[in-house]
Amino acid sequence: MHTIAILLSMLSMFTSPETGCVLPVHDGPIQGFAVAGGPPASSGYGEWTGSGPWGGNIKGLATSPADSTVVIAGCGFSMASDAGGIWRSTDGGVTWTGSELNPIQVNAVCSGGLSDPYTFYAGTRTGLYVSVDNGVSWSPVLGMPTQYVIGIGVNCYDPDILIAGLSSGNGIRRSTDGGDTWQEVGLSQGYMKGFGCDPQHPDTMYVAMSGLDWSVYRSTDWGATWSPVGPAGSGWGLLVAPFGSGETIIATTSDGFYMSTDSGTSWDLVVPGTSYAPAVSDGSNLYAPVISDGGVYESVDGGATWDLNTWGIVASYWQAGCASSMGYLAGHYGGIYRTPATGSCYTVSQEGVSNAFVHTVSYDSADGVLLAGGEHHGLWRSLDDGQTWEIVDPGPASWVIYDIAPESDMQYTGPVRYAATDDGVFRSDDSGDTWAQVGLSGTQVSSVAFDPEDPERAWAGTASSGIQYTTDGGAGWAPGSGLPFALYPSIELIDLPSGDLRVLAAFQQLGGGVYYSDDGGLTYSLSSVPGTYHPDLSARMGPDPMAYLATDGGVYRSWDRGATWEACPGSSGLMWTVQGSLNDNVFAGTNGNGVRWSPDLGDTWQPLNSGIESRVVWDVVYGDGPTQLFAGLRGFGVVELTDDQLGMGQETGPTGGIAVSVYPNPSMGSVTLSVAGPESGASVSVYSSEGRLIYSSPAGDGESLVWDPQDAPSGIYLVRASDGSRTVSSKLVLIR
Repeated sequence: MHTIAILLSMLSMFTSPETGCVLPVHDGPIQGFAVAGGPPASSGYGEWTGSGPWGGNIKGLATSPADSTVVIAGCGFSMASDAGGIWRSTDGGVTWTGSELNPIQVNAVCSGGLSDPYTFYAGTRTGLYVSVDNGVSWSPVLGMPTQYVIGIGVNCYDPDILIAGLSSGNGIRRSTDGGDTWQEVGLSQGYMKGFGCDPQHPDTMYVAMSGLDWSVYRSTDWGATWSPVGPAGSGWGLLVAPFGSGETIIATTSDGFYMSTDSGTSWDLVVPGTSYAPAVSDGSNLYAPVISDGGVYESVDGGATWDLNTWGIVASYWQAGCASSMGYLAGHYGGIYRTPATGSCYTVSQEGVSNAFVHTVSYDSADGVLLAGGEHHGLWRSLDDGQTWEIVDPGPASWVIYDIAPESDMQYTGPVRYAATDDGVFRSDDSGDTWAQVGLSGTQVSSVAFDPEDPERAWAGTASSGIQYTTDGGAGWAPGSGLPFALYPSIELIDLPSGDLRVLAAFQQLGGGVYYSDDGGLTYSLSSVPGTYHPDLSARMGPDPMAYLATDGGVYRSWDRGATWEACPGSSGLMWTVQGSLNDNVFAGTNGNGVRWSPDLGDTWQPLNSGIESRVVWDVVYGDGPTQLFAGLRGFGVVELTDDQLGMGQETGPTGGIAVSVYPNPSMGSVTLSVAGPESGASVSVYSSEGRLIYSSPAGDGESLVWDPQDAPSGIYLVRASDGSRTVSSKLVLIR
């Protein structure tokens, strides 16, 4: 009971001891994160390339005082220090390009102020950096080249006076010589979360601090000493002199936004609610983003009254903000929103920010549609194999997406899609164009699967409450029995000799192995597997079924549909994902060494990681056939491995061709299906346009099968032949 209580507490809230940042509710410190991987692996076969989808953990936004079209964005996450960096915009935050300060964990950014308008600073995990050319190039600050910097500010009239916040609750330091040397100033505890300077009294500066008794501290002697001015509690952001007067201050605190009109002597709570972002002024209006209300409070009368605007906003874990030539920019845990003025719609404005944490990828080869979802940046779609991306609108109403089913159209070719999110299960009946919630609202769901012959039957893995199943497309859900208290399940389906489906479930933590159900998910039995982490499953259906399990001790495999498991020789270390659904190839996503590849059912392994040698891989799926792969990365978006780089050429399989012919086509009656090429037989299947399997039969090389459609209606059907290592398909037009 004590262990359960502690884990549930961790799931609801987690504060980083290094940066003092509070991670989003439901996101927890466990899902998809672990200790750092081992030493960088050597490059292997093939080359991964790609950029996007767009998004990132936005920790800071700053506009150039000299040119409001120039904005920099800092991205970083203390639990993924290999990712992040600085992105730069020259069109007011509409589009972004990466900088040379990448990849690096960025915690805070600021401009040099009116006295040094072309300068920017970035506080990172590995030192303080400065740019003197409006964010184009960056170099370490001499006196702070390696320190873990979480906050930074510059005096508005003397650019040599810098205030830096240090990690692990070590307070702030001051420099009076542009960063060459630094001194303690009596505020050596807490976490710096904001900075402001009084333009009418440049000797007066303010810092917002968390982890101390007071949220705002003030110095009236150029930062040499500091004293609290309130309000009580933790501070998370600061706006000083929003309209040019140094007497007005807006502080983001644990209770909401407080305003003072007398330099901090007295305070009024003007906008209650949770936020980790500063209030922002565009020169005439004020913006105060609130997480708990899902939007931004706007004021057009200097803060006397405020109106909530949620128009266009889905994700709202606010952490940063600034004003640019294009309006107000609001940075959150997954990206950036932009609005031109108060009362207007907020639009996604993060094109080019390639810091997306991608949990799941799905590819439909028939339409060439690539979907990707991840941490707080929504569902994205590409129609050109990841070269360009667009956000799916309307997509799932939750922007934390852990899983999409199906992962490909190899077993299902219809229009139904399911998505597992931190707010239940969503479903699309039009191939992912539009989505609606279909149950488990308010529940974090880490995985989802459905029956390819009956999409109304589906299974959802809840973060801490086991596996739920539905038989009516999500109208009602029921829990399975025989499962432990364990975290973040993965679900896979595999066919039994009877034609029924076996449900396989493994848990990222505390599961103890793989659980399987032969009664549709009502009851489960355990097959023990060593290890602490069991984050992903993969299964190959057909005449030679196989199942694979990713663990913290390498990849395990099962020859008997998940009833028993054995370690794959030569596979070791934490694997986040495994892919072995098509042929003898098995691919495993590692915790910092790219992808590992086995061409022989897991007997031998080699690196397949050129271009992603040090990346954490959360998902691997097939693209257009067995010679194309897509991988979802932690903090680096989606990458593709094309077939010629994989070394399999343009053949449909690694050892030669397989073909299926359909005659007559179109047909008004019986159809002859002929297979050529398989050495040991193949399986021939016919799917309806909805993706339902309506005919299946084994066939040998040169054998012809006669299929009688009987009552099948007119329409387009998919004929697919597979010999276990190669798959081909052909379309059939039926006229009745």
